[in-house]
Amino acid sequence: MRLRAAAKLCSGLKLVPAPRRVRLQIDERRKQLLELGIEVFSTQPYEEISIESLAEAAGISKGLLYHYFRGKREFYVEAIRSASLQLRALTKPDPSLPPVERLRAAIDAHLNYLEVHGAVYSAIYRGGLAIAPEVGKVVEEHRQVVLRWFLKNMGVVRPRPLLRTALRAWIAMVEGASLDWIANRELERSDLRELLMAGYFAVLHKAVELDPKAAAAAPIRPRARSK
Repeated sequence: MRLRAAAKLCSGLKLVPAPRRVRLQIDERRKQLLELGIEVFSTQPYEEISIESLAEAAGISKGLLYHYFRGKREFYVEAIRSASLQLRALTKPDPSLPPVERLRAAIDAHLNYLEVHGAVYSAIYRGGLAIAPEVGKVVEEHRQVVLRWFLKNMGVVRPRPLLRTALRAWIAMVEGASLDWIANRELERSDLRELLMAGYFAVLHKAVELDPKAAAAAPIRPRARSK
């Protein structure tokens, strides 16, 4: 009888999904640690940073930090990955805009990121690969995502070689121009934006000139002019 009464009582209880709440707490703490990692690794030399100093900055024990990351190198790579995801989220093309304005808005979002997180961008593209080869995979994944965005906007599934190469060349141009702008800031932001816009249309038009079939696969607008 007692067992039946206990079972009846338990059947009326509303169980709280504790594991899910704990999972959310863990994810939030990891997110906070990655934000800290982005800041620390982009402002201090990697070799001068220790797990102890990272744990102290986070206000946690070294043992707890190891619960989230196996070591400083993994922490660094995951911080780089987090920064890449942030940049992707900010620069994802807005399909509600006309094609030219969509590109301009994406470039503006990219430049916004550089103005605030230039040190992070430089840390990734200048020294990240030397610190951890895994960073190369993160950077290449970022490039592939950007490439797929452009192809999707064009309605292209399998780009012809010249079109693919042209887009990859433009992505490399953006990276190089971004690093130069972070280091020097001699160009007006609007001039850099229009330079990148012009570069995009120039490489695509040359790709179509060299391979006319690319025009059918990827309709390209006339060269954009600065407004």
